[in-house]
Amino acid sequence: MRKTASLLCALLLAGLVVALAGCSAGTSGLLQTLGSRYAPAQVSAVLFVQQWGQTLFGLVSRQTGTQRPSVGQPVFNDDGSVSQTFRGADGTESVLTVFPDGSAVLEITYPDGRTQTVHQSVPQFDGVSVTTTTWEVTSSDGTQVNYTSVLDDRGTVFDSSDDTTALQGSSVLPDGLRQDFTATTVGDRTTIHSEQSDGSTFDLEVPLPGPGAMLPDFTQDATGRYVFDGTQVDFALSSTPESPDRWAQMASDFGDGVSGEFTLGPDFSGSGRLLESDGELAALPSWTQTGETQVSSVTADSAQTVPAGAALDYLTHRWQTLAASMGPQPGG
Repeated sequence: MRKTASLLCALLLAGLVVALAGCSAGTSGLLQTLGSRYAPAQVSAVLFVQQWGQTLFGLVSRQTGTQRPSVGQPVFNDDGSVSQTFRGADGTESVLTVFPDGSAVLEITYPDGRTQTVHQSVPQFDGVSVTTTTWEVTSSDGTQVNYTSVLDDRGTVFDSSDDTTALQGSSVLPDGLRQDFTATTVGDRTTIHSEQSDGSTFDLEVPLPGPGAMLPDFTQDATGRYVFDGTQVDFALSSTPESPDRWAQMASDFGDGVSGEFTLGPDFSGSGRLLESDGELAALPSWTQTGETQVSSVTADSAQTVPAGAALDYLTHRWQTLAASMGPQPGG
C-alpha cells in the first residue's frame, strides 16, 4: 500500500513538473513573440511621436528643459537684416536672421554641440491667397532636409481661422535612409504622414487649441498609426489630471487581439502592459528616451529588444522647424 501511494505521489509530482515546464515554454514563446514583434513596434511608434512632437512643436525641449526660455532683442544689421536670438528650455540656442527680401537663415546649436542651419527662400505670393516658401536644412551630423511650405490664407488676410499650411518634403540621413513627409494644418488640426525607405509608415493627427496655435491641445486625444513589416499599431495619446500639459498616456491596439496600456514620461520614455485578447496580462515592456527596451513577462522571464524600422535613426537625426525653435510659423 505504501509502495502504491509512493508511486502515485511520484507520478503526480512528475506530471506537475511536466506541466510547469510546458507553462514555462509557453510563456517563453509568448515573450519571444512579444519581444520580437509587438514591443518593438510599440516603441517605434513612440519614437516617431517623439521625433515629430519635437520637430513641429518642440515638445521634448519644452517638457524636459531646466532653463527659462528667452527671446533676445532684435539686432538691426548694416545690410538691412534683422537678427534675433532664441533660447529653449533645454539650452538649445537659435539665431534667426531675416533679410530685407524676406529670406531668412536660422542657425541652431544644440546642448550636445550639434548644429543645424536652416535656409528659407524668399516667400512667393501668387497674388491671391497662396504663399509658397522653400526650406533647406543641413546638420553637422550629415542630415539633409528639404521641404516646401504652402500657406493659403483663403483671401482673408486678417482671419487665420480658415488658413491652411502644408509642409511637404523629404529628409535623408547620413546612411542614406530617406523619409518623405507631409504635415498639414487646417484650422485647429495638424495631420502628419511620413513614409520611410525601409517600408514603414507613420501617421499622427494632433488637435490644436485653435487656428494658429503652436502647441497641441492636450485636452483632446491625438491619434495615430505606425506600420512596419506586417505589424500595425493604432494608438491614442492623452494627458492626465496629474500631467495636463503633455501626452502622459498611450493606448495601443495591435489588431491581433493584443492591446497595450502605457504611461509616458516628459521625455517620452515609458512603461506599461501588453494584454492578450482575453484581457490577461502578457508582458511588461519599458523603454528609455533613446529606445532601449526591456520586456518582462508575468514570470521572471525578461528579454531585451530594439525598436523596429527606421524609428531610432530618425529620432537620433531629427530636425526642427522654425516654429519648434521659437521662430515664426513655417510659411508665415
